[in-house]
Amino acid sequence: MQLRNDPKNYGLIAKLLHWSTALLILGHIPLGWWMRGLPLSLDKVWYYNLHKSLGITILILIVLRIVWRRISPPPPYPDTMSNFEKNAARTLHYSLYAALIAQPIIGIIHSWASGYPIVFFNSYTLPSLSILNKSFADWLSTSHFILGWGIAALIVVHIGAALKHHYLDKDFILTRMLPFCRVRN
Repeated sequence: MQLRNDPKNYGLIAKLLHWSTALLILGHIPLGWWMRGLPLSLDKVWYYNLHKSLGITILILIVLRIVWRRISPPPPYPDTMSNFEKNAARTLHYSLYAALIAQPIIGIIHSWASGYPIVFFNSYTLPSLSILNKSFADWLSTSHFILGWGIAALIVVHIGAALKHHYLDKDFILTRMLPFCRVRN
């Protein structure tokens, strides 16, 4: 498999970045919702640090994906797609990228405003800005929660659109992103 994207297919790097990000997010969102209800304990602190570490990892992967899209542009949409569908797909992708960048940044700033350290995978404590502010932290917490629901909704639409293309339109939109699949001429 080639590393770069070509006019019909995503390359290995784009697929690895897409699927590793997708798997992390699909585990990360339920973890975030579940851990909120835990009683205050060392376990809860451990899960929060895991959540923060995974969030930073997702942020890094999303930035790498955006850089990679500039280096190796994605294949064009098929001619069978209407302009409306193409614009909707672009809007959805850009919205996901923006939300997946904003969400961990909000989480990081929330940690700082709450006075909690960010310990990356229990090995490195990120430098902290001293911006303790309870009302700001509360606002960030609410924003983080609402944006989490927004990301979940965008993901549902993204998956639904991919399945629609595969099963109803019978085009190659999904196939070209699947691991070990290639669109032939």
